[in-house]
Amino acid sequence: MEDEMTDEDRPKIQEGNHQHVVVDPSDAVTGLGFVLGSVGAAVGVVAAIVAAPQLDASAVLYCLIGGLAGGSAGVVTGGLIGAVFSVARGTPR
Repeated sequence: MEDEMTDEDRPKIQEGNHQHVVVDPSDAVTGLGFVLGSVGAAVGVVAAIVAAPQLDASAVLYCLIGGLAGGSAGVVTGGLIGAVFSVARGTPR
């Protein structure tokens, strides 16, 4: 038994100007991870500045730690949301 598709098995595609955009799941995960990672890093830096008891040399370290923590949280959240959108939308092959 062969697994080749015949013309009767292929889906009928209507002619016209219809464009169906299919986003690759890896692009969605990477894109949302990058965007939310950048936002998370910015939020982490601002939160570190606000939470710092005084602005001195240690505030730079607080900002670095806050940026890394916020950025990594944003990357994980963005990747999760991108994966959920990709799976929910489906990718026709």
